[in-house]
Amino acid sequence: MLLNIPFGQTKQEFEVPDGSLLFTGSNQKIPALRDIRKGVLEQLDHPVGSPPLKEMASGKNNIVILIEDNTRNTPLTLILPILISYLADNGIQDHQISFLTAPGTHRTMTRNEVMEKVGPEIFKRFRIDQHDANRADTLEDLGYVDAGGYRIPVQVNRKALEADLLIGIGDIVPHSDAGFSGGAKIVQPGICGFATTAATHVSAALLPDIPLGLMENPCRAGMEKVAEKVGLSFILNTVKNLDGEIVGLFGGDFVKAHRKGAAMAQQSYKVDIPGRADIVVVSSSPCDIDYWQAEKGLISAYFAVKPGGTIIFTAPCTEGLSHNHPRFREWLELPLSKALDRLRKEDPEDVDADLVAAVLAICNARIRETARVFSVTQGLPTEDIRILGYEAFPSVRSAMEEALRQMPGARIGVLPKGGVSLPVLMSS
Repeated sequence: MLLNIPFGQTKQEFEVPDGSLLFTGSNQKIPALRDIRKGVLEQLDHPVGSPPLKEMASGKNNIVILIEDNTRNTPLTLILPILISYLADNGIQDHQISFLTAPGTHRTMTRNEVMEKVGPEIFKRFRIDQHDANRADTLEDLGYVDAGGYRIPVQVNRKALEADLLIGIGDIVPHSDAGFSGGAKIVQPGICGFATTAATHVSAALLPDIPLGLMENPCRAGMEKVAEKVGLSFILNTVKNLDGEIVGLFGGDFVKAHRKGAAMAQQSYKVDIPGRADIVVVSSSPCDIDYWQAEKGLISAYFAVKPGGTIIFTAPCTEGLSHNHPRFREWLELPLSKALDRLRKEDPEDVDADLVAAVLAICNARIRETARVFSVTQGLPTEDIRILGYEAFPSVRSAMEEALRQMPGARIGVLPKGGVSLPVLMSS
């Protein structure tokens, strides 16, 4: 049987023996919203857990809108014109609005990437600042918050604190540390310093397993404590299906609206699997830019493969391993037990320890100690693949041939949109 799987803008073809296919990564598709404008306006005027946005915006002179970077897929070019028009209809002028990108610890965007993200008209009309976690001079220290007994330093971009109304726009998908993206995540890690991000994420790494799709967990709790201290006023989050269509919009309180949206995301991205497969072929799509993002696909496969099985992991990684994390390779070389022991001893406020990188490395260690990983990529050099603990192959076809040679009669699973899939055993 001939199959294919996304690989950036192209596809990789491969063959599986007849009768070997256990699952294909499909799900029960939720239909797309027919009228996006109507849906956005309904959420602005009838939000979850907060007054209408027009009431919150009345009398405000410095409205800051937080937006995601180019590693995320929130359809801002659809949503922002509707939001801006709504604010204008309710007496808010352009000079009272500005934007702040929320990339967390990712690199800042290029000028063209920002324009593509928001659209040419928004780009020309409004001031758009970019958060850069490397610039300590732009951060304000707000002390600490406590989440589940874990002490979190709060270092946040000063421009957000200067706002008299702080709005966050985002998208809700399964997430390996926060359970789901969206909600408070636009603030933490979006516009925070490395120490804040390290503290919230370490709490996830120390859990017994990866909390993908776990609605309530310590990392999410920490993010919400930070967002509360910073003063996130209102969110507008989208939920999409595996085809990238908007199926739900959720506005209002950053906890209450988020939970309602996450419940829909859980259904929209859930991939029912009858059992774990011996071999899982997974694409990182739509998280392709670098390994830092692409690992999301690998994490999805981790929940779908049998212990001792093989994951065939396809991810272009055109920008390499990661940005802004110089010790990532060092953490990646550690086995799981040593990485966890070291993590427990480190101080999240020690930026040089690069604990955000440690968290991703620990996810990778859990995966490679569960299954072999055959890697098909363009952007990762041989040395990086060695450090990750993978075996390189030129194509999915050749990787599949080798996997089947090692495991004749293997049952095979496929996750074409691994970057956003939530595999769930049908018996669970």
